[in-house]
Amino acid sequence: MVNSTAEATPSFAPSTTTTPSTVNTINQEQPDINAKRLFDTGKLVLGNNVKHLIILIPNEGHHGPYEDNEARFIAQPFAPQDAIVNKGTQVSWFAGDVGHDHTIEVRTAANNETVFYTGVIPELTASKTITFNNTGDFNYLDPTPNEESSFVMTGNIAAIDQPNTSSSGQPYDTVGVLMVPSMLSDSTVQSMQSAGLQVDSVHNFKDLRGGQSDTGDVQTLIVWTASGIDMSKIESGLNQISTDLPYE
Repeated sequence: MVNSTAEATPSFAPSTTTTPSTVNTINQEQPDINAKRLFDTGKLVLGNNVKHLIILIPNEGHHGPYEDNEARFIAQPFAPQDAIVNKGTQVSWFAGDVGHDHTIEVRTAANNETVFYTGVIPELTASKTITFNNTGDFNYLDPTPNEESSFVMTGNIAAIDQPNTSSSGQPYDTVGVLMVPSMLSDSTVQSMQSAGLQVDSVHNFKDLRGGQSDTGDVQTLIVWTASGIDMSKIESGLNQISTDLPYE
């Protein structure tokens, strides 16, 4: 689990399943964890080699698109905002939104039934882990609206059966995302490698805020992978790396 405390990993069987047509469409995309396509589409498609997904809550992700002053770095409240995972995959959320606590609620897409609740996720920590033991479509959200714009952070997870997907030859079992100022991307990659995290792909983009002296105006999305590393060690590494970033 991606938690520093010993805690049972929740799991559930959804009340609905994806339709055959949906599964066939999804299978044609598998797998795809490219950072540029993540930026363009807000989506990651995981192969059946991936057992753990850590979704990033990016800094200022709690801001919406219709506020008087643009406060977001990226037009995605989560990275990935949408994910396609194999059944049995464990998912958690890492709170990279500095100065803000978050909670995540997972609901069945068909009847809006709440099936999982993280409790409070303090900044720069990871949430409790949910295991998708059966196939189905699920919406997730932070149920607390933004005070300024009433914006609600939402995303989607589709858990499917992937008997024919490949691991694309890569020996990893965990996938996650970080956003960092591009001026610090090289040193961040070195820190990630020291923590046992390998960089799959990166994408640089002009941030929506228009730049600040401490973060610059170009950010980097990093899709990272890991293999055989305890989740508590991964969380510790992400915490240390994120603490050194100049986001406020």
